[in-house]
Amino acid sequence: MKILNRYLFLQVAAAVVLSLGLFIFVLVTGNVLRQVIGELANGRLSMPTVVELVGLISVSVIPYAMPLGMLTGVLIVLGRISANNEIVAMKSAGMNLWRIVSPIFLVALIGVALSGYINCFWAPRAANQYKTMLKSTFRESPTRLIVPKALFREFPGFSIYADGRAGDALTNFWLWELDEHGVPVRFTHAEEAKIRFAEAQSAFEDDFLKITLKNATTEERSRSDPAAVKDFAIRFSSIGEAPISVSLGQILGDGTLPKERRKLRWFTIDELMQLREEGWRADPATDPPEKVAADRIAVQLQIQNYLTSAVSVFSLAILGIPLGIRVSRSETFVNIGIALALALMFYLLMTFVSWIEDPAWRPDILIWLPNVLYQAVGFALLYRAAKT
Repeated sequence: MKILNRYLFLQVAAAVVLSLGLFIFVLVTGNVLRQVIGELANGRLSMPTVVELVGLISVSVIPYAMPLGMLTGVLIVLGRISANNEIVAMKSAGMNLWRIVSPIFLVALIGVALSGYINCFWAPRAANQYKTMLKSTFRESPTRLIVPKALFREFPGFSIYADGRAGDALTNFWLWELDEHGVPVRFTHAEEAKIRFAEAQSAFEDDFLKITLKNATTEERSRSDPAAVKDFAIRFSSIGEAPISVSLGQILGDGTLPKERRKLRWFTIDELMQLREEGWRADPATDPPEKVAADRIAVQLQIQNYLTSAVSVFSLAILGIPLGIRVSRSETFVNIGIALALALMFYLLMTFVSWIEDPAWRPDILIWLPNVLYQAVGFALLYRAAKT
């Protein structure tokens, strides 16, 4: 009996690892093509930096790949041994179905533990480090980070547009200064602009950007009524220098970024628990109770999202056991297709729940519904399979 249990455990574990590697490769490739390859082609990133970024992306996609890998591995192994009548042989030897699949339960529980730790700690840290590495190129060549013919919004309080690039200069340069509501209150146009990073002069100052403008004009709007243009425009000299002070933490998006501007998925679970008490984008001491409640639910929903994503490894494995036995297909591509369909339905259910914004509906509790549903169906099918 121990030999059969060890055999099933190793078979399922190996299939899960290989499937996990496949899905990580697919997800990483999509992210690299969308976010990194363009930066490499434009000369913004060096090859060693790209390799490190790919490693960080690999960690950040594991929470999405782990449930798929577990389900696919279970379907592949059980589909193959069921097609070869190995399960019939094990039952003939006196083993019931629950005993046969017990090694799969163990693999799934190990997957839940690993996925939970990665979801709660590694993935948020990898996401933070990824953003920091991408945006740290501001230090090296801030001008090259602005893509011609694309609106650039990375500078807080500013939007930038340029028609082209000539060496280290931007041509037909436009700069909009925005108020706290994102409404333009001043904009500047220049034939040419150069941007460089200037280090702070003391530990009490922020690093800042200096924009050197050539043949520039500026137009200012009333801050009380931005739609009303003042009846004059200020003209710079032929070459003007306009220093813009921007917090380094705001540019790099690292741990110094204010908590209200960081996405919740960038926080580890212990940081989220602290935010739940202190507030994320709402101050419990001054803001209305409705805003505080919505803020707390948003943080709580992210905490539960980390946990439900980890438990989904077990839920999909439970549903995959009876389906693998019933389908009895040894073809790998068939099992991968079934796994993708089941995972898609699972994530669609989670997405629908995440759209609920009313705290009265308790979306932080409803997000567990897909796990409960999949486990209930899985155990019911497994119970029926054990009786036949």
